[in-house]
This record gives sequence, structure tokens and C-alpha cells, in this order.
Amino acid sequence: MEELSPLPAAGTFAQQYPKLAQRPYVLFLARLHYKKGLDILPEAFAQAARAHDDLQLVVAGPDEGSQASFEQAVDQLGITDRVHMVGPLYGPDKLAAIRDALCFCLPSHQEGFSLAIIEALASGVPAIISEGCHFPEVSQSGAGEVLPRNPASFGKAMSRIAGDPDLRQRMSTNARELVQTHYTWPNIAQQTVQMYQRSLQRQPI
Repeated sequence: MEELSPLPAAGTFAQQYPKLAQRPYVLFLARLHYKKGLDILPEAFAQAARAHDDLQLVVAGPDEGSQASFEQAVDQLGITDRVHMVGPLYGPDKLAAIRDALCFCLPSHQEGFSLAIIEALASGVPAIISEGCHFPEVSQSGAGEVLPRNPASFGKAMSRIAGDPDLRQRMSTNARELVQTHYTWPNIAQQTVQMYQRSLQRQPI
């Protein structure tokens, strides 16, 4: 949590990207690689965008082979003016993008343990992620949604959060609490010690 404190002031990212015009946006922040779920992201966002006229999509990350096909899909869906490609973001710029996001979206085919998800949750940003991210605690704690990897599921989740400020606020509170309770170093250390203690207390066969 110390690495994220203090977060940039609200609105910092939008000020750097005037085309957003202070409108709400979904944030995808990852390598632009097929593994990260860019194959379903355009259609998912297009569905949510049809329901919410001001909703935008910010795509941040270095191109690792999927940017061209992603941009082609965006163009075919007619949502080019709603999708903002901002390239890789690091340090305060990355935190500013997370801080201002309506929600964080990662429809990956497979993840080990995503630090980007943790950073979003710690910043109080609800996460919409795939089952392939292997992070069921996000939905169990009410910090976001863990979904099957299809455009309809992700589009509906984006739309729910965009259309329900109270839901988003509850998810935001739960997101911070999840990280503070389970993913800070003091808690991790305590859980590790407890695991060793339980192991030592087992009776030999």
C-alpha cells in the first residue's frame, strides 16, 4: 500500500488526455498480447458503449503483436472515437490512469498472479476479470466480477458498473479492504508463520 500512497489527485490522468473530456472510462492496462484477452475486448466494450453514450475505453501497454488486430476490430465496430490508445504507462502516470478509471478490465486467457489487478484493487478500482486470471477472491469479496471469457459477460459487467454508482462504491470499498486484509506484507508474513506452525503441529504417522 505504501507504493500507492498518496495516489495522484483525481482527474490527473484526464487532464493529460483532453480527448477523454473528463468522461468515465474502462481501463485495460497490460501488454498488448493475445494472451491478455484483446480478442474479446472490442466487442465487450462496444456492447457497453451502446448502453452508455459517454463511456470510454483506455488501452494502456506496450504492443506485443496484437495492437494492429485490436485496432482493426475497433474500427470495424465503429467505436474508434471511444477507444484511446495511450501506450505504455509507468510510475505516477500509471497510477493516475488507474486512479481515475471507472473499472479495470482484464479478460486474459491465463494469468499467474497479476500485479495490475492488485494495483487496481488497492487503488479502490473495481476489477472485471476472466476466470483465467485465477483470482476468485475478487468476486467472493464483492470487489468486482470474475467472468467466463466472452464479450457478452464482460460487456454486461461494464454496463452494470457504469450504470450503478452505488454498486461501484461498494466494490471500491471492498477492493481496498481485500488488498489490505490479504495482500499486504505484514498479513502475508503472518499467514506464512501460521502455515509453518500448523505444519509443525502435525503428528508424525
